[in-house]
Amino acid sequence: MKTTMQNAFSKDIRWVNAIVLILMAIVTVIAIEPWSAWDVDPNAHGYGWNRFCYFTIQSNFIAVITYIIAAYAIIRKKTLGGWFRYFRAGAVLYMLVTGIVFAILLSDIELPLLSQKLKWKNFILHQFGPFFIMVWWLIWPSRLAISVINSVRLLIFPMLWTIFTFFRGYFIGWYPYPFLDSKEVGGKFEVGLYVMGIAAFFILLSQLLAWVSRARTNNDTLY
Repeated sequence: MKTTMQNAFSKDIRWVNAIVLILMAIVTVIAIEPWSAWDVDPNAHGYGWNRFCYFTIQSNFIAVITYIIAAYAIIRKKTLGGWFRYFRAGAVLYMLVTGIVFAILLSDIELPLLSQKLKWKNFILHQFGPFFIMVWWLIWPSRLAISVINSVRLLIFPMLWTIFTFFRGYFIGWYPYPFLDSKEVGGKFEVGLYVMGIAAFFILLSQLLAWVSRARTNNDTLY
């Protein structure tokens, strides 16, 4: 009798997990509001394709995909392959860096994208989103751990994003963040320092996530 009640409770919790993940995915997409990228002032930082070039936006999109895949696995009772632990850990890493970098480097900077009207969206994308995905990852840890060596996979996306950002910025003269623009921070050397500092933070945090994943593996989850 006790085992039956525990199984029923566990099943209910899983459904709650799936519903919350779907709701979070919807709220995040609404906060990004991709359909309005060309409806804002053309001089705004978030106009057109520029909106989708922010690491914040891309990391939140990755988080949305992660929520949907996990919710699908729960609803269909389908165990996901080992690849998902890295995809999910990547989403956690990118969102945490998004939140921390925003708090340290960008919270006091006034950008057109962050007008009074959009403050709640900024809260979702930079603060609540990183907090939510971290708590979800800790409460419902992945079925398999992340190895220290393979945690390097989590750094591929940030590296590609950095290369793309500087390549695009060189030709159009626009960078998503002030600390990536040599005209804003005083020169290329200063930009290099910011990039190296953030890269070191990525590496340290990825190793921390790998360590936590080994301590928090959960055979009861589907992902």
